[in-house]
Amino acid sequence: MRGWPTDGFRITNIAGSKGWLLPVIPDGTEPETRRLRPIVALLALAGIVPIVVIVQWSDLLVGGTMMAGPFPPLAACLLWSLLLGWQLLRLRHGKRPLFCRADMLVLLSVWIAANMVAGRGMLHPLLASIAGPVYYAKSGAMAKAIPATIPPWLAVTNPAAARDFFEGHGVQVPWNLWIPPLITWSMLFLPFLITSVSMGMLFERMWVRHEKLAFPLVALPLEAVGALDGNPDPAQKTVRKLLLRAVLTGMVFPVLLHGFGVAHAYLPFVPCIPFFNDVSSAITSAPWTAMKPIYINVYPLLIGLTFLAPTDVTLSVWFFLLLNKLEMVVGGATGWTDGATGGGMTAAPPFLEEQSAGAYLALAAVLVWNARRHLKRAAQAFVGPRVLKLLQPTRPDIAEAARTYAQYRWPVAGMLGGFTAIIVWCVRTGIPAWFAVAFFGFYFAVALVLSRLMAEGGVSWILAPILPDKLIFGLTGSGVLSAQSIARLSLQVQHLRDTRQMIAPAIMQTGKLRDEARISAGSFYALMLTGVCAALVLGVVISLPLFYGHGALTLAPNSDGLQMSANVVPLTGVNQAAARLSHAIPSSAGAAGGLCFGMLTTLALSALRLRLPWWPLHPLGYALTGTLQLGYANKMLFSIILGWLFKTITLRFAGAKGYRYLRGVALGLICGDLLMGGILKLLDALLGPSGYAIF
Repeated sequence: MRGWPTDGFRITNIAGSKGWLLPVIPDGTEPETRRLRPIVALLALAGIVPIVVIVQWSDLLVGGTMMAGPFPPLAACLLWSLLLGWQLLRLRHGKRPLFCRADMLVLLSVWIAANMVAGRGMLHPLLASIAGPVYYAKSGAMAKAIPATIPPWLAVTNPAAARDFFEGHGVQVPWNLWIPPLITWSMLFLPFLITSVSMGMLFERMWVRHEKLAFPLVALPLEAVGALDGNPDPAQKTVRKLLLRAVLTGMVFPVLLHGFGVAHAYLPFVPCIPFFNDVSSAITSAPWTAMKPIYINVYPLLIGLTFLAPTDVTLSVWFFLLLNKLEMVVGGATGWTDGATGGGMTAAPPFLEEQSAGAYLALAAVLVWNARRHLKRAAQAFVGPRVLKLLQPTRPDIAEAARTYAQYRWPVAGMLGGFTAIIVWCVRTGIPAWFAVAFFGFYFAVALVLSRLMAEGGVSWILAPILPDKLIFGLTGSGVLSAQSIARLSLQVQHLRDTRQMIAPAIMQTGKLRDEARISAGSFYALMLTGVCAALVLGVVISLPLFYGHGALTLAPNSDGLQMSANVVPLTGVNQAAARLSHAIPSSAGAAGGLCFGMLTTLALSALRLRLPWWPLHPLGYALTGTLQLGYANKMLFSIILGWLFKTITLRFAGAKGYRYLRGVALGLICGDLLMGGILKLLDALLGPSGYAIF
């Protein structure tokens, strides 16, 4: 570390993030921006084609490591890395790069967003949900309800067409049966995407420029594009050389770990160290069995991301996850619960899902409250200075503030118009307005909190605490909806089930890239929305023939993502609807109590952070409690502890200089994991599927 310069690094939120609840008042002014070059926009849209093709080939036909997996998505990262490598080669040979630093960040942003929706995140579960009810509801209440409640413009109701989607081999796509429901669903997803993009635009300035969140998930590309500046400053060259050395050091571990792992998959006599280890069988006696499942998994990418995140956030994540396990043990010992944490149809003690839902709602309210002045000025800009002058002629300062916030007119219009269109669509398709508002209101509240968790803590593999319909029915009972609404609800909620590929948090991440690129917000987000829509349309055209040519269930065993999309998602929707049609689910006082307890606990943790400078626990960590058994939290726990411990020891004994060097090692862990993901896919193509998956 000797001679390591102290500049050249964007180091924010190294140890903690104490100020995140303090009111921040942006002035609304946009830093000087540059125009989006047409050639960059065309290349961004053109690059979506290979990304979508690769995702369908990989996640449908090959399996293993997902190319459209959790953030950062692998297909977009690999394509962008190839382009960046070509640019650096040109620079090394004395030629000017064709695309500058800002251009590369724009390309990555569009490709990331398109990659997120091209597979498990949106496209595949949507298609499976449209064909799922007729195929999976072969008997019982749901089978009887389908002919009377689900029309052909909302789903594929032809039994042969639905069967061929899941079991077909070499069957042609019946486009005449698919086009009507696809048009119907496009009328939902367009305002849904507009709302998600608009939410990212509204909160970008707060989180990126004024609160200066860490955004560890995009730290690697921000460092990687620095070399395109061509800065001849010797100090900067020294920084880059030392950073490259640290990155290469960090890459050694994931390359060896996964290198031996994939070699073992093809050649079993080659020894390997498994990075996925289920040790649940070691615990056999009650009440300790309530702690299951217990994994000791080593994800180099997650260790690196945790090292880049503030320590108070990552400490809180693993602390509350362990506390959650202790709660299950106590509940099992006292007889209050048998150790089950939910996942069924009704709320169950200790109501962890409901507690976490309350935490998410409280955190969303805190985030909105923290941004209240910013949002107020954005709303005033939407109304316009002329109207404000008429309404408040004695306050010319308000009208002037509205002018400085003029760039926020479109995101406010997108939020209001998009959410309204979603509710109208739900009403037109048989869901009451109040239920639609509650459902999508909770969904976007979760999206906001998950976006914050990714932006501040670098944790991206987290499921939502509870499905919105289960939460609402836990409070009201299922008798509030008609049989038609319950049957159609199985279609309208399942494609939003898996929040690991939620689009809104990814858009928030790209907001950091836009700010670094200094590209106009309007053109940037318009290009992103266009790219996402193009990815969905192209994905339908490519994936449907593959589903009918091979059968979704035939392909599913090779892919964890497709198993979720083609089996778990539509089958769960059918089973839930059938249970609700057969027996009305009563409201639960425990669910309401758990919801309130979660909200109050989160607000108390927030208050403690404001009043006690030494308070170490972050409310974002508590919000994860309900995902312990439902999501990847169990699988991530050990790696998060390792990353937190790695950083804590570094800051304690090596200080800022040590952190600067080991930050490069952490970037190497991330880079090495992504590199091995690309190599695995290349081997799958050349040698056949290995079955080895990094994530």
